[in-house]
Amino acid sequence: MNVSFEAYLQSTTKIAECEKELLDLLSDRLRATAQLNKIELRAARASLQILIENSIGKARRILKHYDCPLVPSRGRDAFTILYDCGALDDEHYRSLMQAVGFRNAMIHDYMNFDEDVLVRIVSQQRYLAIYEFLIQRPDYNSVQSSRIKGFVV
Repeated sequence: MNVSFEAYLQSTTKIAECEKELLDLLSDRLRATAQLNKIELRAARASLQILIENSIGKARRILKHYDCPLVPSRGRDAFTILYDCGALDDEHYRSLMQAVGFRNAMIHDYMNFDEDVLVRIVSQQRYLAIYEFLIQRPDYNSVQSSRIKGFVV
């Protein structure tokens, strides 16, 4: 099924709002009690993973929508192209790159995963940069869109 770009954006926003709501509740709980139980930790992990994977998918979909000749399979590369084309500012780029690294650690190094990092991310609401990217409309100016369309490695 081929979903329109507009429908895709609406879907990413809806998912982002749902995951942010859960993470906000967990963040409030951390401020009140300074800890999360095992189920809450698993919920935080799952919610962050969904947010991060949603942002990677959105970055790729933006590149495809703006006719980028290269739509990479790696999330880091998709964000780098958007950054190089001026579609992401420094702060969001750094936050999204850190998020991809965090996701990779959660998935690929789960035996050595440090849950204290997860707790800090949730308590400090560092997921908000990912959320902002997901709800932001990618209405790029002509320079940004032509850079995406003409992107070369």
